Amino acid sequence: MSLKTVTYNDQFLDKLKALRSQKPTSPENPLFAQVESRDRTTDSIAAFARRVDNIAASGSGVSSFDLERVLGRNDLLPVNYLQKGSLAARAVCRIWVGDIFGSNGSWGTGFLVSPRLLITNHHVIHSIDEATRASVQFSYEMDINGRIRDGKTFQLSPQEAFVTDAELDFTLVAVAEQSEDQQVALSDYGFLRLDPTLHKVEPEEFVTVIQHPNGQPKQIAIRENKVLKIGDAQDALQDNFLWYASDTAPGSSGSPVLNDNWQVVAVHHKSVVESRTQDGVEEVQLTGGEWVTREAAEKLSEDKIKWVANQGVRTSRILDRISKDQSDLNGSASGLIQALLQDARGIRVFPGTTPRESVVSSTPDPLQESGLSLEKRKQQRSQTNRSDGSIRPLSYYQGRKGYDPNFLGVNVPLPELTPIALAFGPVATIAGTQDNVLHYTHFSIVMCETRRLAFVTAVNIDGKQWVGLERGKDEWFFDPRLPEDFQLGNRFYGNEAGGNFFDRGHLVRRQDPIWGEEREARLANSDTFHFTNCSPQYFEFNQSAELWQGLENFILTNTDQEDLLATVFTGPIFQQNDVTHRGIQVPQFFWKIVLVVDRAKKLFSSAYVVSQEKFVDHIPFERLPVGEFNHFQVPVAEIETRTGLKFADAVRQADVYKGSPKGKGLRGFSDIEHPRRA
Repeated sequence: MSLKTVTYNDQFLDKLKALRSQKPTSPENPLFAQVESRDRTTDSIAAFARRVDNIAASGSGVSSFDLERVLGRNDLLPVNYLQKGSLAARAVCRIWVGDIFGSNGSWGTGFLVSPRLLITNHHVIHSIDEATRASVQFSYEMDINGRIRDGKTFQLSPQEAFVTDAELDFTLVAVAEQSEDQQVALSDYGFLRLDPTLHKVEPEEFVTVIQHPNGQPKQIAIRENKVLKIGDAQDALQDNFLWYASDTAPGSSGSPVLNDNWQVVAVHHKSVVESRTQDGVEEVQLTGGEWVTREAAEKLSEDKIKWVANQGVRTSRILDRISKDQSDLNGSASGLIQALLQDARGIRVFPGTTPRESVVSSTPDPLQESGLSLEKRKQQRSQTNRSDGSIRPLSYYQGRKGYDPNFLGVNVPLPELTPIALAFGPVATIAGTQDNVLHYTHFSIVMCETRRLAFVTAVNIDGKQWVGLERGKDEWFFDPRLPEDFQLGNRFYGNEAGGNFFDRGHLVRRQDPIWGEEREARLANSDTFHFTNCSPQYFEFNQSAELWQGLENFILTNTDQEDLLATVFTGPIFQQNDVTHRGIQVPQFFWKIVLVVDRAKKLFSSAYVVSQEKFVDHIPFERLPVGEFNHFQVPVAEIETRTGLKFADAVRQADVYKGSPKGKGLRGFSDIEHPRRA
C-alpha cells in the first residue's frame, strides 16, 4: 500500500483535532458564531447570504430545514437528496492506469465535470503518456439486489484536452464520446458542475464522498465527513485545501467531495495521519495507540492507521488555476476547457442545462412528466410524427445497455445465427455498432434485413423491481439506427378493406422490461413500442388470454411470485413457404425460451411454440394456409432446429422438458413443465 498522506506540524494537527471535537452549536462554531452572535459583522452576514445563495443555485431549492442545517440545529434532508445523489453518482468512475508493460497498474477515482472532461488527481494520472494507458469505467457498482454491474469502459483522449498541476494535485483530461464497445455514449452519465463561488460549504457542515476505494465497486461515505477547516490565510499553499474528518479509512484519490446539495466543494487527494517526529524519524500512530515508522506503516492496511482528517483541493482554487493556465493551451484543447470555464462562470452554459445546477443529467426521459417544464419535455421528445410511424433523433438512444447476458449470474449470451437462419436474409446493419444488435432498456433485438422482422429478442425481467405502468396511448416508432426500409411501419397494419386483421404484436412483451426506478421503467415501456419489436399477429391471436398473451401472463406471473429473475428469448419461426400478405411473408409460429435460476443459483430453461394458423382463415384475401391451432412445449433443441439459432450449451442443458423430442400439445397451463415444477 502506498499511503497518499500529508504531514503537518504538531500545532496544525492539534488545531484539526480540536475542530473535530467541536459541537455544531457551540459558540466556537465559526458559522454559528457568525449568525447567532449579537455582534454580527457585515462580512459574516454576507457569508451566510452567499451560502444560502449557493444552496438555491444548486437546483435543490431552499427550505427552513436547509437554513437550520447550515446553523447546525437540524440534520433533516429532503427525500430528493437520495434521488439527486443517485444522479450525481453516475458521473463518478473508477480509473485504471496500466504500467508500460500492461501487466500491473493502479486504481483511482475520477468524475465528469463537463460533457467531455474528467477530473482526477495528478498523482493518479500525471502525464499524457499515462492517460493513453488509462481507461475509465462507469457504473461499476452494486445494483438494488446486490449484484455487481459490469459497467462500461471508456478510453481517455488526452490529445483533445489535457491539463495537469502537481501543486494542486489535479488532472483534467478529455474522455472518448463512446464506450469501447460503442454501445453507450459518455453523455449518458451527465456531469458534476464546478462552481467557482465561495461558501458552498462551511465548517461543521457535512460532506459526502463518492468513490471507488482500491478499484472496488462504487461506494459512498456519508455523514462521516465533518468539515473542519477551509483554507488557511496564513499559508498560501494550505489556503488551496479544505479538511474534513475521517474516523476510518481515507477517501479514494480523485473522488468528488460534495455538500448536502451535491455541489462539488473539493477533489479528494490526500489524508492526514496522526504523526510525530522522534529523534529525527517520522512516525505514524496506529489505531491501537502504538507508534511505528512511516516505512512500517506503508506495509499495513488502511484500517490499522489512525487518521486525523482527509484533505481535498478546493473547487474554486482548481478553476482559478485552470483559468490562469488556459492561455497556454491550443486548438481543440483550448476549446473544450474554455467551454468548461464559460459554463462555470455562467457566461455560456452547456446546451440543455440550467446555469449553476450542480448535478447535470444528460439522458433524455421522454415520458417523465414531473419536474420538467412542458417546453423542456417537448424539446426532449424532439420527434417527428408521421402517418406511417414516428421517429426520434439518434441522441435519444444514447446509453441504452440492452440485454445483460450475466443477469442471472450465469453467462447466457445471445444465440448465434447459423447458415440455416441466415438463409432467410442477412442480419440488418445497425449504425454505430460492431455486433449489429439493437440495444434498448433491459432488452436487445437482432433484425433480419430481408424479412424486416426480428430474428430474436432477449429481455431481462426482474420481478422484484417490476413496476406496474399503464399502457397509455399506443404510439409506435421507427428506430433511426437502421433504415426504415428494414422495418414494418403502420402502412402494413392499417387501411385494409374489410378491417385491419393484424396487430403490431409485441415480441418483447410491454410489461417484461418495465422494472427498476420509475424513470428507467418508463423508458423501457416506451422502448417496447418500436417497429423493430413487433411482428404481424392476427388480432385475436395477439389479444387472446388463452394464447400468446396468456403464455406471457403465465410467465410473468410466475417470475414475479416464484423466481424473481428471468431471461426470455422470443422470435418468429421463419419458413420459406410463409405466405405473403401485402408484400410481407407473415410468420405462422412464434417461440419463447424462458430461463430462471432458483435460490441455489441453478439455471432452468423451458421452451414454447405457439401458432396463429387457426386465425388467418378469417383474412378475406391473400389467404394463408389453414391449419389446426396448436401451442406446444418443446425441447430447446427443437427451437434451434426450426429457427437456425444456436443457444449456449447452458441453455440446452438446463431444459426442464423431458417429453417427446417434437414437443407436446398444451391443453392448459397446468400441462406446462415449468422450472418451478421441475
